[in-house]
Amino acid sequence: MIFESILLVFLVYFLFLLVCLSLSMLMEVMSSYECGFDINSLVRFVFSYRFFLLAILFIIFDVEISLMLPIPYLMISLMGVFIFCLFMLVLMVGLLYEYFFGSLDWLHFYMNKDS
Repeated sequence: MIFESILLVFLVYFLFLLVCLSLSMLMEVMSSYECGFDINSLVRFVFSYRFFLLAILFIIFDVEISLMLPIPYLMISLMGVFIFCLFMLVLMVGLLYEYFFGSLDWLHFYMNKDS
């Protein structure tokens, strides 16, 4: 009796597995996903380089923020305070460079683009 019940559970499991595998073999599911773009379409959307620049800036500043996590341990000595100040100076110089370069000025860019 126990053998038949175990066999029945395995049969139901394999039937369910077979149905799921046959459903997942659809062409839409098997096609590659390219960042939301339809790869079969010939139309290409144009993206502004500013979006990519903003993403790169976010990654750079995000990594720098994660490097600031051990700062409380560095503040014990005078050398740690000096290293932190030097790190913040580099961070501020980079931020000011991007600001004066115009990478962070979205409103001005799009207002001048329309007119």
